[in-house]
Amino acid sequence: MRELDKKDRKLLYEVDLNARAGTSELGKRIGLSQEGAFYRLQRLEKRGIIAKYMILLNFAKLGYTGFGIYARFQNVTKEEKAKVIEELKVHHHIYWLAEFGGKFDVAFALMAKNVIHFNEMFTEIASKYVQVLKDLTVSIRVELVQFPREYLIKKETHPGKSPRFGGFIESEQLKKVDELLLKEIANNARLSVLELAKRVQKPASTVGGRLKQLETKGIIQGYSAQIRCQEFGYQSYQLFIKAHNLTKQNKRRLLAYCQAHANIIFYIETVGEWNFELIYEIESQKQLQDLIIELRTKFSDLIKDVESIVVFDHYVKYNQYPL
Repeated sequence: MRELDKKDRKLLYEVDLNARAGTSELGKRIGLSQEGAFYRLQRLEKRGIIAKYMILLNFAKLGYTGFGIYARFQNVTKEEKAKVIEELKVHHHIYWLAEFGGKFDVAFALMAKNVIHFNEMFTEIASKYVQVLKDLTVSIRVELVQFPREYLIKKETHPGKSPRFGGFIESEQLKKVDELLLKEIANNARLSVLELAKRVQKPASTVGGRLKQLETKGIIQGYSAQIRCQEFGYQSYQLFIKAHNLTKQNKRRLLAYCQAHANIIFYIETVGEWNFELIYEIESQKQLQDLIIELRTKFSDLIKDVESIVVFDHYVKYNQYPL
């Protein structure tokens, strides 16, 4: 496995921050020509390090809540498991799908209008796979914060405003052109305004204006890259934290800690069997154990229990506008 050089790491960091940045802008930020940035970007894509470019959509603004489901496979062959994964990938309300190792084998998240809507979909899925999935555990996602991968540039704090998802449910009404745009850029956030205009058959000025509106309203929180850290020697882990003494102050402390940690890329507050989920990208099992010890020490008054699970593939599916 070839390690990333300094330019590649910086390029990954920048495109993760803003996947719609042009190659000329990216080149300036990392000290390369436009052609050099374009070549390196293509090389990272070919190596499988960058899987795709995506919008960061807060679907709570559109009236949806995220529900995580974690499960184990039972009595399945490799082929049967692959079939289940493929079927879950095409479900219209599943926006995230991942493969784990340990207590859970698979995890996915549904976007639902309300608990009744979720329960209908959950019951349908649980019934369909009753012979192959067991120990299904539900986690309601109250808030999710995504952080830039500061470890790529050896930086210890997350600057600026981080994309946030969840919060109070709103009911912003999308225009037809907005729906078309979101579908187009959901899995290809680097499409130019001109290309988007061709695809939705609208003037470029209209497309640019609608995107700006979606950003201003907080529906689009940003544009990022799906980066597979396993392809350059890192490993992803998900921590499940059960808490006591769950005060607003303690929540703010934990979030501030995550914001300042270079290796934490997701902070998720949940309601269910646990209270928080943290996702790390790190280089070794030893580093993971050190991080857990640090967490327990710093938050001894908050953390009741911590469980870690290896994430084999965090991005089997990640599409925040799968509708």
